[in-house]
Amino acid sequence: MEIEFKGFYSREDVFKAVFLANKPTKKRELIRIGVSSLAMVIYIAYTVLASIQNKTPLLDPNMIGSHVLYILLIVLFLYYPNITSAITAFKIWRAPTMRYEYRGNLSSEGVLYSGKKTLITWDQIVQKQVTDEIIVLLTGNGILSFFPRGFFKSEGDWQRATQLVEFNLSEVN
Repeated sequence: MEIEFKGFYSREDVFKAVFLANKPTKKRELIRIGVSSLAMVIYIAYTVLASIQNKTPLLDPNMIGSHVLYILLIVLFLYYPNITSAITAFKIWRAPTMRYEYRGNLSSEGVLYSGKKTLITWDQIVQKQVTDEIIVLLTGNGILSFFPRGFFKSEGDWQRATQLVEFNLSEVN
């Protein structure tokens, strides 16, 4: 069974695909939130303790820059995956090849792109994300393939495509 796809990517498609491909696991996300929270608690406790010991105001005007810097570093650590995903998406979107029409088909062999006759087999794919709007596939060597719902001719083709991906990548996250 071959399911044809064809279409042009939008900026939104690129960003959605990159963010889904780089989405951290729940465990990593919880660890990042925990570490950030712990760092914030330690910083606040240290600031209060230093203020009491030195008998200085809690928000000493001479230390405002330092406070802002430490809080900014904690926030950057917390949002690092989103920041790197946004930078990657900007780079991908700026590439001239993103303005071309992408076409090919999904089959039992994998994903075949028509232009250069590039085949990505199912066993090369190490990560998948399937939502109601897009299918995102990532190979072990970092090739990102994504298929917005609008790339398929009909709702039936979209349903068959998602089923084909789920069937062939049942063990892949």
